[in-house]
Amino acid sequence: MQKCLEMGLCRCIGVSNFSSTKIEKLLDISSTPPAVNQVEMHPMWKQGKLRETCGAHGIHVSAYSPLGGPGNAWGSTAVVDHPTIQSIASKHNSTPAQVALGWGLSKGASVIVKSFNEERMNENMASFELNLEEEDMFEIEKMEEKKIMRGEFLVNQTTSPFRTIQQLWDDEI
Repeated sequence: MQKCLEMGLCRCIGVSNFSSTKIEKLLDISSTPPAVNQVEMHPMWKQGKLRETCGAHGIHVSAYSPLGGPGNAWGSTAVVDHPTIQSIASKHNSTPAQVALGWGLSKGASVIVKSFNEERMNENMASFELNLEEEDMFEIEKMEEKKIMRGEFLVNQTTSPFRTIQQLWDDEI
């Protein structure tokens, strides 16, 4: 990919699902840091350490499944159904999705939502107008951490370089 960049075939390089450890290892051997790291990130999987690492190296974080992936085979409604998110949504006369998206945006991440429903798309856009208060952010920070797309299918004892979930995510899970 660095060669493609040098040849002008792309404008920037990005990575996906890189832990802080993998980012540091990549930076040790790469002449060009990635412009973006796309990872699962939502109020229940805040990626604090990773956001700090990426920020220190000027790498933008882009959040996939910022609502927890409801509707996907591996996804969950745990984020939008969480009582804290529900309460903050009610307080601001907004939706739980807007709160989750607003949280991600407030952390400086871009958020990638998936919808073909025009009403939901407009609703998602309204998250840009939501101003979460310091108290709201504090309550979200207290929520338990839970990675939803854990990647069990990538781990095994025979053909995978990763024998455990902890190895896959460099003990950042």
